[in-house]
This record gives sequence, C-alpha cells and structure tokens, in this order.
Amino acid sequence: MATPQDLLSALTRAYSLTDSKFGVDPGYVEAIERVREIQGRAGWLVVSVQPEGLVAGGRVIPDINGDFHQLQAVLEEAGIQEIRFQEVLEFGVLEEFLRRLHPSSATEGILPSARFRGLEGDVGLSFRDPQADLPGMVGAVQELFQTSTPALPASAGGGGEVSSGSVGPDALFTPRRVLSPEVVEEVKVYLDSYDLLRAESEKRLRDAAEGMIKSRDVAALGELVQLLVESADSKSGDPEAIELAQELTTPAAASNIVARLGAAGDETERGRLTRVIIRIGREGALALADALGESRDRSERRAFLDAMVTLGSLALETAQGMVGDPRWFVVRNGVSVLGELGGEDVLTHLTGTLANRDSRVRTETILSLAKVGGADADILILEMLDDGEAEVRATACKALGALRSSRAYRPLLELLTDDADEVQVGALQALGRIGDPGAVPLIEKKAKGGLVSRPPREVRIAALRALVSIGTTRALKTVEKGTKDRDSIIRAVAAALLEER
Repeated sequence: MATPQDLLSALTRAYSLTDSKFGVDPGYVEAIERVREIQGRAGWLVVSVQPEGLVAGGRVIPDINGDFHQLQAVLEEAGIQEIRFQEVLEFGVLEEFLRRLHPSSATEGILPSARFRGLEGDVGLSFRDPQADLPGMVGAVQELFQTSTPALPASAGGGGEVSSGSVGPDALFTPRRVLSPEVVEEVKVYLDSYDLLRAESEKRLRDAAEGMIKSRDVAALGELVQLLVESADSKSGDPEAIELAQELTTPAAASNIVARLGAAGDETERGRLTRVIIRIGREGALALADALGESRDRSERRAFLDAMVTLGSLALETAQGMVGDPRWFVVRNGVSVLGELGGEDVLTHLTGTLANRDSRVRTETILSLAKVGGADADILILEMLDDGEAEVRATACKALGALRSSRAYRPLLELLTDDADEVQVGALQALGRIGDPGAVPLIEKKAKGGLVSRPPREVRIAALRALVSIGTTRALKTVEKGTKDRDSIIRAVAAALLEER
C-alpha cells in the first residue's frame, strides 16, 4: 500500500517539472500519472501544512530525501493549510493545480481563494484561517465593542453612489504602472470609436487581455479593467465599455483590484477602486468575500466591508452564500456583511447563524442583530443569554444594552447573581445604558461587596460606571463612597467618573 511519503515525493517531483516541461513531454506526463497512481493506492488522505512539517494522521511525514521542504514552502506561500486527497484527481485538474501553485510576481497580492478558485473542491483545499477579529459595530454598538473604527465611505448602502475620487479624462490616460503605452492608447481608440472601428479595437483589447492571462500578468489585466471602467464613467457612462470590462475580469484580476483597495492609503484612491469593484459586479463581490476571509489587517477589512456594502443586492446575495459555507470564518464574515446591510431581509439568515456551533459565529451574529435593531432582533438576542459560552452571553448583554432593551431588564439582573465575571460586566454595562433606577440596589452590591468578600475589580468598576449612568441620588452617593475605598484603583475610578459628569 502506498504511504503518504510516497504520494508527497511524487507530488514534489511533478511540481518541480511543471514550469520547465509541457504536457507532451513524456517525463512530465509520467510524473503526473505517477501522482495519480499513488493517490489511487493510498486512498483517502488529509495532509496539513504545519510549522513542523507536512502532517498526516497527526504525525509529521518523514522527509527522507530532503525535498518536502520545497513543497511545504510553496504551499505556505500560497496560503494553503490543508489538502484533502479524496477521489483520484483528473490529469488536467492536477496539472492546473501544480501550475497555479508555482509562485511568480504575477500572483503577488492575489488572494489564495481567488488564485485557486474552481479547484478547491476537486483538489480538496482549505486556506489558513484568519484569527484577528472583525471590526466592531457602528454607532452606539461600536462604542461598546471597539475603541475606534475608521469612517464609512460617503455612501454605504443599497448599491448607491460612493465617493469615486473621480479624475478628469486626461488624467486617466497618464502613464499606468504596468500597462504598456500601446494598450493605454488602444483603450482611447476604443472609447472614441463607433461601429466597425470600435469592433476592431475591441478585438485588439481582447487579444491583449488574453495575452495577459496566458502570461499570468494579473496586475496588467487588473489595470486594464480599471482603465476601461474609469474611462467609461468619465464620459457619463458607456455601457459597452463597462460590459467589456466585466467580460475581461477574471477572478485573479478582481482579486488584484481588491488587494489594491486594501493597500490604498487615502480615501480618494479607495473611492476610485470601490467604484471599479461596483462596476465589475459579481467577480468583484466574490473577490471581496475572499478578501474578508483572508485579510488579517483591521484597516483592510474595514475597506473591504465598506466596499461590499455598496454592492447592495449583490452584496446580499454574496453574503447569503457565505453564511452557508462550512468554514466558520467565512460564515462570520457573511454575518458581518448582513449586519452592515441591515433590513428585514437579513433577519432570516441571522436567525440561522445563531445556532452555529462556533461561538465566534454566534458572537458576530449578535453584533449584527444589534446593528439591524428592532423588536425581532431584541427577542433573538435575549435568547442568547442562555448560550453555553460566557463570551457569547457577555456579548448578548452588551448588545441588549446598546438597544436599550426594556425586555432585558430582569434577565440581566438575574445574571448578576451567579455568572462568569465577564458576563456580569456585560450585564452591568447594559443595565447602565437601560437606566432603570430599580436596578440600583443590586448594582450597589456589585460595587461595594460584602464584609467577607468583594467582587473582582473589573466587576466593581463596571458597577460604578452603571451607577453613574443611571444617575439617581442614591446611585451617585454609592459612587462617592467609592472615592474612599481601600482599593486605590477603585478610588481613582470613582473620582474620575464623578468628575466626568
């Protein structure tokens, strides 16, 4: 029976021949077929890419010949975390996977799931999970869940207009970073032509785009698409030019444009690239979904999320697909998009993700429900106070406070009697925002504690803040007593809270 080591050795050899040989080369064909033959004998196998090496069955696969490090390096560079060898791969599928696996300058900035789109299911690929949290909520909810959030674009809903950062027609044709002068000039010819002359120019542009695809010059193709879109818009819209740009947009080109959006350092450039993404439609939406799943940078994700929201109904359709994905982080990002979109249409999908087995998805769903608001969202979040994870319960408390839910008053009080510290902190924050004076006696106990034991400092501080928010005479007297507490931190917090009033 073939071993994982046999399969990886064959795969490494086939990979090493992919760039230097062609499909008619006997040695190359033999190497591909060797992988397929060993895969058939090895059966189902899952190989994961770990820092210590390539792992199967919980063990690092021995690298006797010392060549696995090359394969591991390219898998890591491509963002691949796992390969699930299932059915024997077809020759063409395996060959295409190996070709796309080869690093090149053309793939810089291209997200893994765009670079390998269409092969994930056949090859059994999964990519590295991002671990950084998504941005927090807008408005009052933002204030509770994050320290700061960059501003949204000028318009962020319903597929409306966004600040395009538009420039004059002449500026569009200044020297491009990677497009040849001939291609730039051809775009001008195309836009200024009609009928037969335009058809001839279109053919030349399609031929140029095909050459970029064959040479894997993704950056040039992305700039060609952008130039077509922006040039058409500068002439009060040119449907034929926009349609041509959409047809020329490959997943990799869309990914390149989205990657440049994430790297853009100013709002003008982000506005221009967002406008392009809106115009290219579905490929742009899919590339944004990929980017949300794979980016680890907070500012990038904010830009991607803002751009996604401007797609309106297409964003809703894309987000609906994301929440059905088996990967938790894709579902979480879809939930975040739904929350930004808002509206009654999203509640059905958010209701489903409240039952997701991953607590991070449930947490994000609560945040999105709080953004959507309304009586139905209020009721759904209330049910999450019984969740099995303390983090989820704490988030539900804060969201109910942001919504100033009158229904939550008694359930929040009950959480103060016996729950995790972080849940009690969330409940106290919520009670402070709801502002019912009836909660003061119980909150006082959390602020002062008893003779034998006192609540943890973070609970006491949350209680003091809640009392100041409620602001009754009795509540403020308790805070004043805190300025004489034996804990110096509590004394300082109580004094600062009273000064801020």
